[in-house]
Amino acid sequence: MNENTATSSPAPHGAAPDRASVLIVGGSIVGVSAALFLAARGVTPILVERHTGISPRLRAKLFYPRTMEAYRAVGAADDIYAIERDRPRSEYAAVVESLAGAEIRRWRLPAADDYSAVSPCQGAMVRQGDAERVLRMRAAADGADLRFGHHFVDWEQSGPRVTARVLDDRGAPYTVEADYLLAADGSASSIRDGLGITRSGDQVLASAMELAFTADLRPLLDGRALALAFAEQPGRPFISWSTGQDAGAVSVGYDPSTTDPDTVFTPDRCRAIVSAALGLPTSGFRITGARPWQMAARVADTYRVGRVFLVGDAAHVCPPVGGFGANTGIQDAWNLTAKLVSVLRGDAGERLLDRYEPERRPVAELTVRQAVARLAGIREHCAEKQQLLLSEAAVALGYRYPATDAVAPRAEAPLPPADEPERWRGEPGTRLPHLPLAEGTDAGSSTLDLVRGGRHALLIGRQGRIWAQAARSLDPGRALLDTVVLTPQTLAPGASFEDNCGISETGAVLVRPDGVVSWRSAHLADTPCEALEAALRQAMQR
Repeated sequence: MNENTATSSPAPHGAAPDRASVLIVGGSIVGVSAALFLAARGVTPILVERHTGISPRLRAKLFYPRTMEAYRAVGAADDIYAIERDRPRSEYAAVVESLAGAEIRRWRLPAADDYSAVSPCQGAMVRQGDAERVLRMRAAADGADLRFGHHFVDWEQSGPRVTARVLDDRGAPYTVEADYLLAADGSASSIRDGLGITRSGDQVLASAMELAFTADLRPLLDGRALALAFAEQPGRPFISWSTGQDAGAVSVGYDPSTTDPDTVFTPDRCRAIVSAALGLPTSGFRITGARPWQMAARVADTYRVGRVFLVGDAAHVCPPVGGFGANTGIQDAWNLTAKLVSVLRGDAGERLLDRYEPERRPVAELTVRQAVARLAGIREHCAEKQQLLLSEAAVALGYRYPATDAVAPRAEAPLPPADEPERWRGEPGTRLPHLPLAEGTDAGSSTLDLVRGGRHALLIGRQGRIWAQAARSLDPGRALLDTVVLTPQTLAPGASFEDNCGISETGAVLVRPDGVVSWRSAHLADTPCEALEAALRQAMQR
């Protein structure tokens, strides 16, 4: 199937509006991820995106394991890893005299670390455009209605629906009615601005000119396993390149108070900058574009107005240091779509959607602060500031959702907003700990695989089978809840579910469809059925 093909034709002008449970505006990495997450769980969204192709710009390149776990759950991870295997290794960053010159220092990118102790997934080092191509094809195959080349005009909310006006790829207008609208339309979101949502943070941290080029970089990069580089030159050029090593960009900083980019960055000046950064003569590359851009750190002051939700860059932007931006947006989509599926199936009450902002906005604030602190540490070469940072694993994998009515009635003890993934022990609001399952287990290879199909999972200690009886009495058709007793035979040798989830052999852990622990009981309750029913009501806001 062509990656740009719409899976259905829009209604002609004047005909009845098209109908969808969810309308997604924006088809970049976050929007198309949301479409896949919904479609894989039986909810058919309509996605509209004014561009037909995939942006050639070099955007995200690092996908952390928690992102890959989400893609693994919907069958897309292996296709993304296959792209990575076909490309040269790219695990390091370096400060260089020039890309062709000597390295001053290098360091391994955290996304390339070995995460096998805490996740069934490694990070992936692939170009965002390559990942988007996989996600488009997967989402379309699962039934998502992808409409590339369709221009979103405006919308209105009225009662239980959102009505959007759209122009198709021929310029003909039509309307879409949806229960919910996801604004994945980027940092300049017209939907966010139309709702009057303000943002907090630093509007401009730095200004840079991005100079795109084509060149054969393979002789310069052969055997170095570099993913990106900084040149020790005026303006501290940042050098990035495609995974095919045949194109890239040099971004050089400037002071907008003293520099007019239109007059300073002449064609000759741009060629000189790229030549110096790459260490190549001007005959060794071709400049294909130049655009100024501003680095910002901002978070929307609210993520929801009525039936409209912000996700991705529409909700938050942060400096690229750490590679957190796209990963944070994808996790917005993973969190919100899990809630939408539960509500649209009738499993959960609509109040569950009220939990999206209280969970995701603090994560964005934490992530933006960490990215800004990293930027300051790099600029000032300040080891002291860098020592105060959380690790990338803590920021990208080890964050905790705050206790809410849908997570836990009260905190068991004061807990940090993020910590190293291996330190968590199944506390409500944290990601379910990964433990390897025994070989040959039909359920998969990780405890995370036990959460599937958009359902909750009740994971039970080896002596807690009464919890399973309670689950079957509450959900005899097994429509809402999967139940697994984790015996020593279920887990790989040496793995202890109880130790890693902070329960006894008679305890139980309730896990949400997005893999987050909703509730746990350290021991068998006096009335297991009542305790589990209360936990389910709380988790589903019913």
